[in-house]
Amino acid sequence: MTWLQGLILAMDTETTGLNPDSDRVVTVCVGRSERPGDWTVMESALVNPGVPIPDDATAVHGITTEKATNEGADPAEALHLVRKRLQAAADNEVPVVLHNAIYDLTLLDAEFRRHLDKPMPDGLLVVDTLVLFRRFDHSTGSRTLEQLAHRNGIRFPAHDAEADALTALRLLHILAGDNDLLPLVPVDALQERQRVWSEAQQQAAYWRRRGNGHNPDPDIRPWPYGPIQTIRKDAA
Repeated sequence: MTWLQGLILAMDTETTGLNPDSDRVVTVCVGRSERPGDWTVMESALVNPGVPIPDDATAVHGITTEKATNEGADPAEALHLVRKRLQAAADNEVPVVLHNAIYDLTLLDAEFRRHLDKPMPDGLLVVDTLVLFRRFDHSTGSRTLEQLAHRNGIRFPAHDAEADALTALRLLHILAGDNDLLPLVPVDALQERQRVWSEAQQQAAYWRRRGNGHNPDPDIRPWPYGPIQTIRKDAA
């Protein structure tokens, strides 16, 4: 039995913006799958971020400042439960699936430090469908979760944390079905490969934008989360 046929977690967040260093969690979901086709939500919360939710963020996920303030959970309480699930996953070597892990995990690490005075648990085994689709899917077009789902026949309410987490897991199974050697790679070995692939993908995107006449910020992030690092502009 491969790791993809056993216990796996999947998670997603919706937030106040696009900056994982400073934006806040608005909704979060952690679910589990014990076998292909199985899905159980373990933690799902609307969170009071403690700051106003910008209109452009509300336009994406539909949650207003008023709703989050009046109905949202205390962030420390909600984040404690999420971190507890991630700590258990790390302790028991259970893979955690995300789409664009760098964003969600960097933001959650900042939120854990902000509200719990604790970092992201060490030793997470992360499976990032964005990195994997960029590496193994040779079709053209956007690789956002919504676009990948559409191209693979998945219909779901995008920018809903529960639906997004399950969709990432479904996409992983689809990708593995097209690349049957992927689940045979030990998940701990896959960590290092994703780290290398992510860095190469971010650098390629930077040089592609420069080649198209743009002047992008020379910023990349370590995978699966962490502070911004700088690409040397004079590198070839």
